[in-house]
Amino acid sequence: MTAVGTPDARIGVTVLTGFLGSGKTTLLNRMLGDPRYAQAAVIINEFGSIGVDHHLVRHVSDNVRVVAGGCICCVVRGGLVDTLRDLFLLALRRAIRPFPHVLIETSGLASPAPILFTLRHEPFLAERYVYNGTIAVADAQRIAAQIDDQPEAAQQLALADEVVISKADLASAAEREAARLAVSQVNPTAHVHVLDASGALPDGLLGERPYRARPSGAGGAGGASWLAGPGLGVLRSGGAMSARPPHDVAVATLALPPSVPRAAFVRGISALQGELGQSLLRMKGLVRFDGDAAPSAVHGVHDQLYPILPLSGWPEGREDARLVFIARGIDGAALDARIQHHLAPGIFLL
Repeated sequence: MTAVGTPDARIGVTVLTGFLGSGKTTLLNRMLGDPRYAQAAVIINEFGSIGVDHHLVRHVSDNVRVVAGGCICCVVRGGLVDTLRDLFLLALRRAIRPFPHVLIETSGLASPAPILFTLRHEPFLAERYVYNGTIAVADAQRIAAQIDDQPEAAQQLALADEVVISKADLASAAEREAARLAVSQVNPTAHVHVLDASGALPDGLLGERPYRARPSGAGGAGGASWLAGPGLGVLRSGGAMSARPPHDVAVATLALPPSVPRAAFVRGISALQGELGQSLLRMKGLVRFDGDAAPSAVHGVHDQLYPILPLSGWPEGREDARLVFIARGIDGAALDARIQHHLAPGIFLL
């Protein structure tokens, strides 16, 4: 496996998610037409026993793999493991050309969370593939209502690193603004792009690879800007602050001291994740541990804390240690209270 601090040569995996009819296949086609993704292998998930969407994809890439029979993320997770393993071994035997990237289009009813878990914890995949982020597609005219009415739509947005607002040309200016606001309320850290009718890929879409280690001394902040996003505002020093997301989704941001003890931090986060479980849709942030010159990126989904990734520096040289929590089924005040209960004793009260 690639060591931290060295260039990561593993194959990047980008997850493309979004509610039913949001325009995922349209975005996938644009990605396949972009030089960065033209040689990608494609896995198209479908809900049901008969594949349909793969017939709608232009054959720009000849490595199109279909996992049919259910959601990659739940019913046929083993099918995803088998497909990624087969792709790698076929390329190794030169039965197919090498591919630098994998694009996974999930079902419109799927959560990306199990894909993240599989890539981190399945040994064969973890040594050969690296999670490169999740892109959620949101229909400009429908996403605000879908967030309120469809739990899957809200969860897909909460887990996204990038959100692409689709069908913007069909929406009014008010609808486009409402879509941006709705997205930022569910996931204030996501970078939001607009997919217009030009046929071009949005500028800056996953331009950095936020989950990869970068060489020490490399320019930039080691992908640390993945935390930055609209809607966070000014953080309270040493406290949690909740946004106002719709219905039963709560967002809290915790500003951290300049450095924290690693062991106490991991204990507190693990205890919080253990208590909230499936209710904790996502946790991510930047933390500097005692004795470290630079921050580390932390990331977790549900009760899983993923490997902590040391970075080469702070984004834009601005020290800003913080954690963002997105939870479902718990109100903002209760979420703040649980965060303080588990993290304050070991971090703020030493």
